[in-house]
Amino acid sequence: MNKQEAIEIIEQSKIKIANRGRVIFKAGEIIVENVQVDYVPLEVVVNTIDQIHEPQKVVVPKFIADSIEYCKNEEGYGLLRAMDYCDEYNDTGEWLERPENQETFACAWLFGYEIKQEKLYTVEIPDPNRPDIATFLYKENGKVFIGTDIFLDEVPNYKWKNEPENQLTESEIKEDFEWAWQFREEVD
Repeated sequence: MNKQEAIEIIEQSKIKIANRGRVIFKAGEIIVENVQVDYVPLEVVVNTIDQIHEPQKVVVPKFIADSIEYCKNEEGYGLLRAMDYCDEYNDTGEWLERPENQETFACAWLFGYEIKQEKLYTVEIPDPNRPDIATFLYKENGKVFIGTDIFLDEVPNYKWKNEPENQLTESEIKEDFEWAWQFREEVD
C-alpha cells in the first residue's frame, strides 16, 4: 500500500464527534472559528500504517520459484548471480529476457513471491473401438505414463479424471507426449 492509499483509508474511517470553537491570533486580531473534530479508531490507523511499507508479493511461475529457492538455499547466491544462473537455462532464460520479468524476479528475490498456479489437464486418448476402456496419461514418481481404466459394465466412468495423479500440467504432458496434447481437457 502506498501513502495515498493509506490516507484514503484513514479519511474513510473518520467519525465526526463534535464541532468546537477555535481561537486564532492573527495579526493582532482574535478570530474564533468553528472546527469539526474527527475521530479515527487507533486500530484502523495502526493497521493502515503497518501496511504502508509492506511490499506486495509478486506472482511468478513455479519454475522461477524453484530457481530462486535453489539459488538462495542450495548455492547461497546473491541476486545478480541468481539472475545470471537463471539466464543460462532455456525456460528461465527466455522468461528473464523480458524487462518486466527482470523486475518481477528482483522483487520476488527481495520481498517474497506467490507461485502462479499452472492450469491442469487430463488427457484421454480416444479409442472408438473400446468404449469399456479409458486410456489416459497419468503421473507416477515424477514421470508421465499411459494408463487404462476398464469399465466392467461397458459404461464409461470418468472418476479417473478427479484423481490428482491424472491431472497434469502442459509441460508435463508435452515433455514426452506432445502428440497427446490435442486430447487435453482443462480441469475445472
